[in-house]
Amino acid sequence: MSMKEKTLALKGLKVVELGTHVVVPTAARIMADCGADVIKIENLEGEEWRFIGKNNGLPVEDSENALFTNRNSNKKFTALDLKTKSGKEAILKFIAEADVFITNVRLKALSKMGLDYESIKKKFPRLIYGHFTGFGYEGPDRDRPGFDMAAFWARSGALADWANRGEFPSKPIGAFGDGAAANFILTGILMALFAREKNGKGSLVSTSLFGSAIWLSSLGIITAQEPYNTPYPASRYKPAVPLSHIYECKDHNFIIMTVLDYERKRDSTLKLLGMDEYINDPRFDTLKHTKENLEEFTRIVNKVFMTKTRDEWAEIFNKNGIVYEKLMHYREIVKDPQALANRYLEEVSFPSGTTIKMPRYPVVFSEYEVKDISPTGSIGRDTKTALAKAGYTDREIQDMVAEKAVVVGKT
Repeated sequence: MSMKEKTLALKGLKVVELGTHVVVPTAARIMADCGADVIKIENLEGEEWRFIGKNNGLPVEDSENALFTNRNSNKKFTALDLKTKSGKEAILKFIAEADVFITNVRLKALSKMGLDYESIKKKFPRLIYGHFTGFGYEGPDRDRPGFDMAAFWARSGALADWANRGEFPSKPIGAFGDGAAANFILTGILMALFAREKNGKGSLVSTSLFGSAIWLSSLGIITAQEPYNTPYPASRYKPAVPLSHIYECKDHNFIIMTVLDYERKRDSTLKLLGMDEYINDPRFDTLKHTKENLEEFTRIVNKVFMTKTRDEWAEIFNKNGIVYEKLMHYREIVKDPQALANRYLEEVSFPSGTTIKMPRYPVVFSEYEVKDISPTGSIGRDTKTALAKAGYTDREIQDMVAEKAVVVGKT
C-alpha cells in the first residue's frame, strides 16, 4: 500500500480531554496523532503545562511553545469555565458526541461538577471514561495530588534505589514517568473501545502514577523482598552481573557493556579487554568467586576502560559482536543517524521562525500513517469552531464570551 493510500488508524474516533500537565494530554495526543478528533478543554487562563517552559528558559508564546506542543500536538483547543452553567452545558455537548472522555481532574472536583463517571454513565452509557490519578481510587492517599517526580519516582522506590549507594539520588528528566504512565491509560482505553465493539458497553478505565511505577519497577520490587534480598541501592563497584555494567572511559564519557553469561563468555571477554592475566586468577574464575571479590574485580575492569575513549571501545565491541551502548547525551541525540533514519525525531518549524527537532510518536503501522507534529497556538484557538460544530450559533457564542464562560482565541 502506498503512502497516498494510507489512512489514520483512529480516524473517526472522537475524544474529549479535560487534562492538565502530562499523562492525560500525552495519551490524548497519541490518539490525535493517529487520527482521533481530540477536543482539549482548558480553563480560561490555559492549563499549567502551557507555561512550564519558563522553568527551562524556553518561550511560552502562542508563536512558539515547544514543551506544550510536545504533549498537545494535533488537538483542537477550547477554553471553558466549567463553573458556569453555559460552560458546563458545552462540555456535556462535546461529551455527548464523543467515544472517549479522558481526564486527570481529582475525583472530588469532578463529582462537584457532575462530571464523575457515575453521573456521566447515566447520560452516556457507551462512553469510554478514562480517569488518571496520582495514587489510585482506594487507600489513605486516594485524594492526594501526585506529580511524576513524587508519585511515580519517589513513592515507587525507583528514585532512591536507582542511586549508587552513599551518593545523592540522580534526579530523572522531568515528565519521563508521566510519558511511561500515559501508555497504560491509553492501552486501557483502546481495550475498552475494542470490548465495546463486541458488547456495546462503555467503561471506566482508571490507573495511576503510583500503580504504573510499581508495574515498571517489577524486577526491583520482586528481587528486593524476602527471600531474595537483593540489596538496593547498589554500589557502583558491586554490579549484579560483573561484565554487564557501566564503565568510565578515558575521555570521561561512559559506556555500558552487557555480557550476561559470565562463566561461558568470561575468557573471551577478558581477552578482548586485554585482561589475559586474569583468566586463570582464582579470585575471578567462577561467578561465585568473582562475586566474593566483586569490588576488586570491578575496579580492575574500570582501570582497563580508562585506557581508551568511549568511541574506541565502541569500535572494538562492534567488531567483536559485544552488546554495548555508549551513554549518550541529550545534545547528541538530535544528530543520531539511527534516530533520524527512523523518524524518531521530526523537524518542526514554529510561527516564531524557530526550527527544532522534536520526538515523534515512535509506532509505525504498515497500513496506517501518523500525523506530523503540529505547533499548538493560542488558548481557545478552536473554541468557536468546536462550539459551532456542536450546534451553537454565533450569537450564542458571543453571549458565552460576554459571560466569560469561554475564551475564543486567535486562530
